[in-house]
Amino acid sequence: MATYNSFVVTDVGRALLAKAVANKGDTFKITSIATTSHTYTNSDIAGLRSIDDVKQVFPVAYSDVVGDSTIKLQFNITNTGLATSYTLAGLVVYATYNNNDAIPFAVSIASNPDVMNAEQAGALVRNILTTVYIKTDNASAITIAVNIDTYVTKAMLDDAEKRALDKAHPVGSVYLCIGGDDPATAFGGTWKKIEGSYLLASGSYDGKTLTAGNTIGETRHSITQQEMPPHSHSGNTDGGGWHCHWSCGALPRDFQWDACDGNDEPTAVGYGDGCWHGKRVDGHTSWDGNHSHHFTTGDAGNGNAMLVMPLATVVDAWYRTA
Repeated sequence: MATYNSFVVTDVGRALLAKAVANKGDTFKITSIATTSHTYTNSDIAGLRSIDDVKQVFPVAYSDVVGDSTIKLQFNITNTGLATSYTLAGLVVYATYNNNDAIPFAVSIASNPDVMNAEQAGALVRNILTTVYIKTDNASAITIAVNIDTYVTKAMLDDAEKRALDKAHPVGSVYLCIGGDDPATAFGGTWKKIEGSYLLASGSYDGKTLTAGNTIGETRHSITQQEMPPHSHSGNTDGGGWHCHWSCGALPRDFQWDACDGNDEPTAVGYGDGCWHGKRVDGHTSWDGNHSHHFTTGDAGNGNAMLVMPLATVVDAWYRTA
């Protein structure tokens, strides 16, 4: 924001003011304030009779006499209707003498000039309420030209700012920035911060209707059996089923036979329900090998919920509530 030096009265302005204070019937009238993009030094100001690079002219919005020697003037400087931005380097108070052409009465130059931006649709209207005090030996001798059509009060300015805010950021608007403050400090209104959630457009999504202002979703998710992908398991069985088998077949060498059930030869060897006959053995397996197995796979996984976090750029977000 620009900082302006004190107003310096021009030589011609000082002369007119002296005539008015002398009360010789002459009319000295403060009429307007103008902005300029030209920079002057204090020594330049004294001899000024005209101003270069005048950009805008505004009438007096308010005046008052403070005591017997001070006049309080207020001007509303605005970018309403401004088509082209410019550097606001100085302010010039104009006055007339006996209703002649206006002359530069006093000039203030900015120590760090500001930029008066052109009016933009949807943007806030800029208003600079400027107050000027004129001290004189006879304040009653100075006439102030107040234009009632441009009279601006603080309430009127507040209302204009409110209407501009409603156009640029209506209730329900979302404001995003990185490392910014509450937008209420810059724009006004009441804003609520959105924390720890993403923004998703309203409408239909995956068979569901999404309503603006509602919060949906989850930060972590535990999968259900229906959500598991198709898969298989492998593992090792427990040991078990120790048994033996009997069968028939040729013997590798001669054996001494003993008698056994069902064998008429006195030299036969009996074992179970089978017999050895010469160099051949007859028999069948028993039912001792009938058994089952217990199958156990190894455990894996801790069962923790999954973090739902896509790649994102973190911003500060608010939405206007009032």
